[in-house]
Amino acid sequence: MQSFLPIAVFLGPSLKIDEARKILEADYYPPVSKGDIYRILASGVETIILIDGVFHRERPVWQREICDAINAGIKVYGASGVGALRAAELQAFGMKGCGQIFEWYRDGIIDGDDEIWLTYGDESNNFCPLSEPLVNIRYSLLNAVKNCCLTREQAAELIRFAKQLYYPDRSYQHLLKSPVLQQLSPLALADMETYLMTQKVDLKKLDAIQVLTWQAEVSQKQDIVSSKFNKLELPVPELLSKIVEMIGFIRSDNICTGRELLLAVKQDVNLLKKMQINLSKQCFIREWAQQNSIFYPEENLESDIADWEKVHGIVCDLKWLQSNGLTLCSYRELMRDRLAIDWIANQGPKYFGFKWNLDRSVQEELQITDSNFHSISEAELTVLRYKLSQRYFILEWAKQNSVSPGETLKSYLAKKEQESIFANSLNLDVYRLLLKDIAFEEWIVKQGPSYFGIPWSFPSDLCRELQITGKAADLLNNK
Repeated sequence: MQSFLPIAVFLGPSLKIDEARKILEADYYPPVSKGDIYRILASGVETIILIDGVFHRERPVWQREICDAINAGIKVYGASGVGALRAAELQAFGMKGCGQIFEWYRDGIIDGDDEIWLTYGDESNNFCPLSEPLVNIRYSLLNAVKNCCLTREQAAELIRFAKQLYYPDRSYQHLLKSPVLQQLSPLALADMETYLMTQKVDLKKLDAIQVLTWQAEVSQKQDIVSSKFNKLELPVPELLSKIVEMIGFIRSDNICTGRELLLAVKQDVNLLKKMQINLSKQCFIREWAQQNSIFYPEENLESDIADWEKVHGIVCDLKWLQSNGLTLCSYRELMRDRLAIDWIANQGPKYFGFKWNLDRSVQEELQITDSNFHSISEAELTVLRYKLSQRYFILEWAKQNSVSPGETLKSYLAKKEQESIFANSLNLDVYRLLLKDIAFEEWIVKQGPSYFGIPWSFPSDLCRELQITGKAADLLNNK
């Protein structure tokens, strides 16, 4: 399994990597872009430092993925470039900022993304800067005022001039061509040129060094990040599907993505069909629980997880988590939601105050399917009880939400009656009522949650089920 350090740094033109390594031992990645954080979440990383990121060539890092990393128990810090910008935007959600540029964004002194933009070379050229970011120009001009080389008015005019330039054209040479400096005497202009060329400050570099130095110091002692921060609302299904595609699954030689996992599972049509039905049922039961304020007992979590891992043959170590795209925090969170569904179905309707005779329901189901009670095993009975309980809650959800069999269901029901073999031991009315419930549930599940206005992402739920059962790693290993 590929080895990762607990600290990940996204770095580009702000500071050369060989200089950064002398300050902080970490895994260094190129400037961050959309999906890069999701890709490394399962690597075991404990701290992420965002310094540089892309803007125009690729899509910039998502605020959502930063928050998801924080919610997964990972500390996220930002400085210098896109890190400073995102830290100012997300400080209420738990991201921490460091350095002058972050403070400028935080305090509203600057607000434009273009303040930190610059052009730079590729990785083979160490991301060498090819233009000057506005924050560097701004800081150098403020220093010139302090050193009495410029007036405040001249500095403000020069900053306005630089801001109007297209960001790849920003440089101190262009600044010398500004109207305010061109009005100076030749001697004063020469002095100004000397000052800018010799006293200019690379603020982005200073902030990058500051955050790395600070992290190197706090790494030597316990760094507790308060969990008292806001959380983003759950993303809409469209975003959930995109997030799934970016999740990273750690393999021995590379990192696969959720997109590859979804492509792999699509090769197994039978598995995909089965999962569609099962996950649709789970969603309706989850909706019923939320609408009725039903909560899974937290004290059951540890023992239920242990039982789950025994049934699925899971050894929940770091290697297993990484290969299934999970952190320990995300695994437990997903398990809490999944186990709640099983807990509700296993408790059964009677536990929640409904008048329901389980034994009679089992007998009727066996009769309608022309099965012999004495010929099925205890394991098969357990599965049947679970299935009947699920059906009851799904139909109860339908009742509470005024979903009733309409014209669409009538033809579906007629078809089911034709396909079924009538059980002589059942009253005809009872038989038709049972068959109606079976058909109604099948129709609801087949339509799917989205049909009824429930926000649902099948790819997201599919990926989560594959992850917590360990099938994600198996599918990716066999692809």
